[in-house]
Amino acid sequence: MKGEMMRLFIVEDSIIMRNILQSMLSDVSDVTLIGHAVDELGAINNIDVLLPDVVILDLNLEQGSGIGVLQHIKNKYHAAIKVMVLTNHTDDFYFNHCMKAGADYFFDKSFDFKLVRSALGNLAYINRIGKKFDA
Repeated sequence: MKGEMMRLFIVEDSIIMRNILQSMLSDVSDVTLIGHAVDELGAINNIDVLLPDVVILDLNLEQGSGIGVLQHIKNKYHAAIKVMVLTNHTDDFYFNHCMKAGADYFFDKSFDFKLVRSALGNLAYINRIGKKFDA
């Protein structure tokens, strides 16, 4: 990942929310959107093929659960893929479950939406710096 375009994958069943995310994140330097999924199985299959650096993940999906996707990512790829949970399910139960499963970030769609952009920008910056130190 270091020094290259950071590859982003979005797991979100709402087309409106997906479009808003894509628009909001389109100008983040050194980040490229490589795909999206609307359900657990589609997300897992695409993530296993595309191997993104970062996944933005909703918990409520058309079929299955974002928690299943999170568990799959962290069990198989550990820290290699960063996961940003972005959800309306923000009570302590979901927060604790996601943190225990290995989520790197946990954002409330209602209040923290714009923080996703900042966090992604920070990851891209760290990635850029890594290239300079590796050279």
